[in-house]
Amino acid sequence: MALEQYIQRIDDKLHLLLKKLQQVQAENVLLKEQLQEQEDILAVQQETIASLENKLHLTKMAGATGQGLPADAAADEEFRKEMRNKINDYIKEIDRCIALLNS
Repeated sequence: MALEQYIQRIDDKLHLLLKKLQQVQAENVLLKEQLQEQEDILAVQQETIASLENKLHLTKMAGATGQGLPADAAADEEFRKEMRNKINDYIKEIDRCIALLNS
């Protein structure tokens, strides 16, 4: 009798353990889905931030050109360097596009 009771207790514990395993697996699936959703949201937010930072930068540059060159010499030189770098970046990008079209 004691052996049957012992086997029954092991069987009960096994069923309880399997039930807990199923619960943990279901929770794991749910957490993975939530994580994926959060990662998707984060990616969209990062793209939005990058886009807004670019727009802010372009707005600052456009504002500076719309109001004329800065008054002091240091700001004037910085503005010229920034504009020169931006133009050089555009030229490099255009050259890459032309090279891709030619190949």
